[in-house]
Amino acid sequence: MIDLIKKHWITSLGILFLFSAFTYFLKMAFENGWFPPEIRVLSGFGIGVTLLFSGYSYYRKDKLYTCQVLAGTGMSVIYATFSYVAFSNELNWPYNVMLISVLALTALTTIVSYKQNLRGLIFISILGGLLSPILMKAKPEHDMVLFGYVLILTLGALYVSIAKRWQELRIMTFVATVLVYATYYIYFDPESWAKPFFYASSLFVVYMAGIIFASHKEKDQFTGWNLYLSLVNAMLFIFWSIYILGSFSITFTVPLLIVGFTFMIVSVFVYLLSGRNIFPGLIYVCLGLVLFAISAANIKPMSINGMEYVITTLLWFLVVSGAYSISRFVKSYELRYVSYGAWLLLIIYWFTVAWDVQWIELFGLKFVPFLNAGALTWIILATFGFYVGKQEQAEQPVLSNVFAIIANIIVAGLFTIQIKNIWLAYDIDNFSRPLAISISYIVYALLIFLWGAHTKAVSFRIMGTVVLLVTSIKVFFWDLSGNANISKMIFLIIIGLLTLGIAHINKKWMEKDEKDREAVQPPSIDELNT
Repeated sequence: MIDLIKKHWITSLGILFLFSAFTYFLKMAFENGWFPPEIRVLSGFGIGVTLLFSGYSYYRKDKLYTCQVLAGTGMSVIYATFSYVAFSNELNWPYNVMLISVLALTALTTIVSYKQNLRGLIFISILGGLLSPILMKAKPEHDMVLFGYVLILTLGALYVSIAKRWQELRIMTFVATVLVYATYYIYFDPESWAKPFFYASSLFVVYMAGIIFASHKEKDQFTGWNLYLSLVNAMLFIFWSIYILGSFSITFTVPLLIVGFTFMIVSVFVYLLSGRNIFPGLIYVCLGLVLFAISAANIKPMSINGMEYVITTLLWFLVVSGAYSISRFVKSYELRYVSYGAWLLLIIYWFTVAWDVQWIELFGLKFVPFLNAGALTWIILATFGFYVGKQEQAEQPVLSNVFAIIANIIVAGLFTIQIKNIWLAYDIDNFSRPLAISISYIVYALLIFLWGAHTKAVSFRIMGTVVLLVTSIKVFFWDLSGNANISKMIFLIIIGLLTLGIAHINKKWMEKDEKDREAVQPPSIDELNT
């Protein structure tokens, strides 16, 4: 591709200047009314067809270079004429007729270029076709037909560039399409963000899909020009999203999330289609995580009842869990420890802002315990701690215990806050709130013993015992003070049953430990003699 550019770039530049001069001449003739509209269209088609037949005559003489220059220029002139017909207020051709005509011309160009291997023909034709709307100056009311016009040319060029592996055609089409979009966004100065954002999104999706398919077809392991072009495509979409939405005072968090999720999905396809090559897929994953992080840092304009803190925390959690998953996949301990540190920092951040998250009614109820945004966020953070604790149990038991203990502390705080919120939301006076909190601590101790029995870590037996003893002291010396009532009796029964459950778990745990010790003990002398 580089050799081709070195050989023909001056020729291409000269043709571009000549085509621009011709287009400007037509534009002046049209604007000054030198000819009637019908004569203008007829002259445009006439010149284009003449150049096409001139090119064909050179093709019969086997002079392919001259043939492609003349035929490509002729196609460009016809595209310019279609642009005039589409964007002129004097002729009023139906848009569907114009789009069908452009579709037919593009199909003809792609078929001939593909069948006859005429690389220069389609390059010059598509370049002229994409530059024509810029030179002809469409009106703001023509934005939809302009979008359809550019989309048809783009799809045709992408198809041939992928089928024939002509990378320079793909790159040129991308640059020209971006130029058309940028020119007309500035020229149209839209009053709403919806249409320009839709056009930018469509451009991003079309090229991302085309580049992935091209990499698969060319078997380049998703590296080189295709990877570079996909990254430029994403950066341009991010830029346009920020610029467009910022002009209308709208947060750009959503488009960043769109690109981030797109990169995550693309990484899976890239990994599978590249023969499970880690490198290109890892680039897309890392970029997706960076976009999630940027989105999280700019979520504040979406503040509703403190939900911006929930969304920010969840977005950062995606970054943390994504980094952890990558670290295990590529076996990078450094990245794994970074994800651990990020999780701890995220817990600290969430602890400082969680109290500002307000209740949101669900199913007509003022507050539903454990089914509210704050509680679910705590549960997600704690689940990650339990999961990592389980994963690290064999390799790093100390680190495993630290993670599990932090996760257990989160659960304890979660129980306490949920019970307090129930009493505050519904003004419960008939039942003792301190005893209800004690019940939550007993349940928490039960969970600690269950986790300890599951992981066989003695530290959790110690931790569960401490929680049980402290809670018992709280119950007998603080919660039962004052007048006796039926609610205290009911709560004491519940606490007693839960404590018996803990005793049963602890008994089974100790019996299992005893059996394990007996299994590894060496046989005695009497047993050996027997």
